[in-house]
Amino acid sequence: MNTSIQFLGATGMVTGSNYLILADKTKFLVDCGLFQGDRANQSRNYEPFLFKPSEIDFVVLTHAHLDHCGRLPKLYREGFRGKIYCTPATAELAKTILTDAAQIQEHGVTEEQIKILFDRTDANNTAKLFRKLDYTTPLQITPKIKLRLQDAGHILGSALVELWLDDKKIVFSGDLGNSPVPILRDPIIIKEADYVVCESTYGNRLHAPIKNRENDLLTAALFAKQHNAQIIIPSFALERTQDLLYTFNLLKNQGKFPNIPVMLDSPLASEITEIYRKYTDLFDDDFQKQLSTDPDLFDFPGLRLISTPAESKKLNTLTGAAVIIAGSGMADAGRIPHHILHHASNPDNQIIFTGYQVPGTLGRRILDGAKRVKIYKYFANIRARVTGIESFSAHADQASILKWLGGFTTKPMVFITHGEDDSRAILATKIGQQLKSKTYQPKLQEIISL
Repeated sequence: MNTSIQFLGATGMVTGSNYLILADKTKFLVDCGLFQGDRANQSRNYEPFLFKPSEIDFVVLTHAHLDHCGRLPKLYREGFRGKIYCTPATAELAKTILTDAAQIQEHGVTEEQIKILFDRTDANNTAKLFRKLDYTTPLQITPKIKLRLQDAGHILGSALVELWLDDKKIVFSGDLGNSPVPILRDPIIIKEADYVVCESTYGNRLHAPIKNRENDLLTAALFAKQHNAQIIIPSFALERTQDLLYTFNLLKNQGKFPNIPVMLDSPLASEITEIYRKYTDLFDDDFQKQLSTDPDLFDFPGLRLISTPAESKKLNTLTGAAVIIAGSGMADAGRIPHHILHHASNPDNQIIFTGYQVPGTLGRRILDGAKRVKIYKYFANIRARVTGIESFSAHADQASILKWLGGFTTKPMVFITHGEDDSRAILATKIGQQLKSKTYQPKLQEIISL
C-alpha cells in the first residue's frame, strides 16, 4: 500500500493539530484543530484547506481541546460528511466545546477575526458525525485500515491512536498526559509501531513535582488571606479547571485551605465538570478510592459558581480575599481579561498561570514580564504578582515523553510535532542519545512517504 502523511499543523508550534493520511484510495485526517496565538497564527484558520473536505473519508479525533478539534465544523461547512471516530467522553466534550466556540463567534467578531469560521448549526451537524469507539476496541474501517484508541491520560477521553495501514503501523500520541497526575490514568504503553507522531510541548524541560501544585496554591491562598487580596487564575474550561477544583477540594478536606471564597466564573467549565462527573469510570485507582469517602471531588464549601454576565461584572469591584477562576487559559478570550484589567494593578493581588501560554497570547506576554498590556481598547498596568505553576500541566514533560517512547520495542521512526522548534530539537537530541531511535522534525505542509 502506498502511504503518505502530510503535516498540516502543529509543526514548530503547539496548535493546529492536523494530519492528512493517504493510503491508496483512502484519504483521512487525524485531528483538525484550531491555530491559536498571535494574529498571524489565527489567520491560518481562515485559509482554505489544502485538500477537498468532501473527499476526506473519515477523521480520527484524539481529544476535545480546540487545537485538536476546533476546525471540524469548518470541515463540515466546506463539505465533509464522513465519520469522526473518537471516545464517548471526547464526543460529548467536543460537542460542548465546539458549540461554545460557535456562540463566541456569533456574538461578535474580534479584532483578529476576519469572519465567522463556523456557527452553531455547523457545530451541531459536526457532532452528528461522531462515532464513539471505546478504548482498546479495534475497528476495521476498510479491509486494509484498522484503528484502535488507547488511553492517553491527558484529559478526559483523550486517546493515543493506533493505525494499521496494511503492512505498516503508525501511532499518534495526540497529547500525552502528565504522569502521575491526579484524576486520570497514566498513558498506555504501546510496544510496536513503524512510525510514531509524537508531541513535544514540554520536550525541553521537566515539570516540578506534582506535590508542588498543592503547596503553591496553598501558599498563594494564605498570602491572599493575609493581605485581603485576590488571586486571578486564567484556566482552560476543560481539564485544568477540574484539576484546580480537585486540588482546592483536597486542601479543604485536609483542613489547610483558608476561609476564602473560590469563584468559578465560567459556565462552560461548570458544564464540563458535569460531564466529568458522568465518566468516573475513566478515573485512576486513587481517585476511585477517594470517591468512596468524598462523593464529589469537584465541590467544596466556599465554592461559588458564577453564571450570568452581571454576576461576573460584580467581581470587578470585589474587595476582600478571594480566588477567581475564569477562562480562557491563555487570557486572550472569555471573562478572564476583564478580571485582569480590573485587578492587575494591585501589587498584593496574584495572577497565577497553570498551563502552557502560546506565544502571542495575552497570557504569554504577562508571564514573560510585560508591565503594561492592552486589553480590548484599554491598557492595564501589571503590578500584581505573576507566577506560573507548571506542575498543573496536562502535558507530559521531557522525562515522561522519553519514558513513553521507551516502551516501543521496535525502534520506530519518530516524527516530532506539536512543539516550538527549540523544544522539538532538544527532544530529538534526547531521543537519539537515550533511545537510539531516528527522529524527524517535519515542516508545515510537508509530505512524507511511509
